[in-house]
Amino acid sequence: MTVLLTSLILIAPFALAAFLGWAAHRSAALRWRADQFQASAPMVGRLYERDRDALRVEHDLDAIQSRFERNPAWPVSGAIGERR
Repeated sequence: MTVLLTSLILIAPFALAAFLGWAAHRSAALRWRADQFQASAPMVGRLYERDRDALRVEHDLDAIQSRFERNPAWPVSGAIGERR
């Protein structure tokens, strides 16, 4: 009897997880997404969150790339063109 009860107690969390997974795929009420499980640390906050500096650098690189695609010549130092 105790072996059966111990087995039931050990298997119950896995059975519950399987049931919730099945219910989540059957109805849209219990959807699990990866962004619900974000890592965080005490007194730091979320660990893998994109900060504002990274977004700014990415925007600057996109601006440089689009400018270079429109005008594919590197800037040259010195006076070029008409001189007075």
